[in-house]
Amino acid sequence: MTAVGQRVASRYRIVRPLGSGGLSSVWLATDERFGRPVALKVCPPPDGLTAAEAELVRGWTLKEARAFARVRHPNVVRIRDVLDDGGAPWIVMEYIPCRSLLEIIEETGPVPPRRVAEIGLAVLAALGAAGRAGLLHLDVKPGNVLIGDDGRVLLTDFGPVVTGAGMAALASAGIAFGSPKYLAPERLRRGIATEESDLWSLGATLYHAVEGRPPYHRSTSEEVLQALADTAPESPLRAGPLTPVITGLLRREPAERLTADEAAKRMRRVVRGPGRRRRVAVAAGLALVSVTALGGSRVLGESTTSQAGPVTAAVAPATTLPPSGFTWWNDPAGFRIAVPARWKVSREDDGALLMTGPSGRQSVRVSRWHGVEGEDTVSTLVAQEQKFWLKPGYHRIRIEQLPEPPDAVWEFTYGSMRGLQRVDGDFLIDWRSTTASWPSGQGTLGLILESFRDARR
Repeated sequence: MTAVGQRVASRYRIVRPLGSGGLSSVWLATDERFGRPVALKVCPPPDGLTAAEAELVRGWTLKEARAFARVRHPNVVRIRDVLDDGGAPWIVMEYIPCRSLLEIIEETGPVPPRRVAEIGLAVLAALGAAGRAGLLHLDVKPGNVLIGDDGRVLLTDFGPVVTGAGMAALASAGIAFGSPKYLAPERLRRGIATEESDLWSLGATLYHAVEGRPPYHRSTSEEVLQALADTAPESPLRAGPLTPVITGLLRREPAERLTADEAAKRMRRVVRGPGRRRRVAVAAGLALVSVTALGGSRVLGESTTSQAGPVTAAVAPATTLPPSGFTWWNDPAGFRIAVPARWKVSREDDGALLMTGPSGRQSVRVSRWHGVEGEDTVSTLVAQEQKFWLKPGYHRIRIEQLPEPPDAVWEFTYGSMRGLQRVDGDFLIDWRSTTASWPSGQGTLGLILESFRDARR
């Protein structure tokens, strides 16, 4: 029996309960070695098993949790330790202040399709990271999708078995796990689980989010399983542009379902939406100023004055007006970006473009992005972050995939400085600001990021 104040493994002191499900309960605890909060999950075997079956489940839960602890991804709740005291296994996880997607649905009702698509992309990224490690989730559902107070989307509570060997061992003993409302039909019919099974569960989760109820909404688990065995789910009514994604993931035959790549592509379209900002074309009335010292050019509006410096002026047409109070910078490296008036523009030794605000408290640096061949952008950013993990004053706000791969963003604080690095095509945009100046600079940052164009895309 777990109680507040209890110490686990002579290190973790229980603070309060966080939640419970059919197979586990989760507690907030303090890691007394490092003085940090953690989430502790205790995993007793389910009721109704023989002693031999319970021991089989316990053993595989320990093995599978250790296997999953190797997965590192910003959309996956990190496992820090796995404890075996001879009883129910304990899993030590990072603690993230959050609400589950299920809690949000129950408190506020159905979620708008565009936000559901954003959540779906994050869950797909988490499943992809698990898949690259040879693992499945087997319990994707709204209760296991967390929305952090900082806006991050994370997948948690992977099943007691996540590897092929673990699934085979429990299946041979006639033991299966999963939530009936989100269970793929083939798991019920044939007892098999594949990547496509997790995609069905994702589809059921997205359905629940936009409709406010799961696709098989029945009074009892037995009725849900019967419906799952016999009938196709009802078509969603509130999904709008997300409907083809949900129905494509909820095809009863695994081979006919949308692939993860196709589902991601369609969800990115939903996130972008039909109302992307239109560019206003103009024929003339702009001056092209070539800044020869930097090897680039500014396109200035009539009411904007040029900065001091060696320039050569010439008249040329442009196709898009810069935002009010900004000028265009056309860089020979192959990008265009809007520069705020009165900001200083300079070139660094490595060829990067540096823009610095008048006070010196805000800056934007644009450089070439050097990814790692065969590795996704998020994983590369996470690897780069490791050098900061143990430095005093560093705190990650988010690292996440953006709707247009390989784009991604890394936001953090470090002492009195706050930073945001955004990978945009072949380039890295690095915004730095003092923490005190960050709120006032958000409008400027948003316009700069929106204005950036990689000529190759």
